[in-house]
Amino acid sequence: MLLLALALLGAMAAPVPSQAQGAATRATRVARGDQAFESRGDPARLAEAIEAWTAVAAHPPEDPAVELRLARAEAFRALADPASARAAWLASSRAAERALRRLSPAWAAAVEAGDLVGAPSRVGPEGAEALYWLALGTWSSAREKGLAALLAVKDPALAAMERAASLDGTVDCAGPHRALGAWAAALPVAVGGGVARSRRHFEQARELGPGCLLTPVAEAGSLLVLLQDRAAFERTLAGVEGAGDADPRWAPENEVARRLARELRARAARLF
Repeated sequence: MLLLALALLGAMAAPVPSQAQGAATRATRVARGDQAFESRGDPARLAEAIEAWTAVAAHPPEDPAVELRLARAEAFRALADPASARAAWLASSRAAERALRRLSPAWAAAVEAGDLVGAPSRVGPEGAEALYWLALGTWSSAREKGLAALLAVKDPALAAMERAASLDGTVDCAGPHRALGAWAAALPVAVGGGVARSRRHFEQARELGPGCLLTPVAEAGSLLVLLQDRAAFERTLAGVEGAGDADPRWAPENEVARRLARELRARAARLF
């Protein structure tokens, strides 16, 4: 009985973390992730950022800002490490969906009602970034699985990306227009594709995100291949490989773009 009493006394005396302490711990983890993500070109630092933000996202309260960090980090991992692309794109889209459900209840209600194509129209400016990462992750994840999977998500993903572009085309260094440019080059005119639409989106991407080399790489690998313009293809990719970082914020993405440019040039004989 004495031991039981002592045990109960010890449990009663144990300090309970305060709400303020919990908030401080969350803030510390978020900041640690932010700091690590600045060096995302280093796989170990990228993994550290994802781990820190995942730990925060695993406990309430839900925070869309943290989920958006995760969505971006997983998307970068998909580009930087092709071996993990399938899992990373899926993780990115799931984080974006969690954020969007919090930011846009009207979108969530439309999705629950089965209106996947119409749901993006319910999203306001506050959900633009989440909608972008969701569309990009959904399309890219499906593409990794094959044509049948891509066709299954094409309409809702396209509707989501078009809405994201209309809300804020500057997200991810003009990512919505970069994605739409590449997607349009892969789709027939009748379903939202074609050369004219692709060219228009790439022009907008260059205008809104001049510091990102992922845009010319995407254009070379989609539109210029469609046009079978090998001279422009070679010229564009050579320019990417030799370019510096006009905007230091996008230096890690630009390094990935240079690697992708080298890989595309190595495949040129099969593309033309």
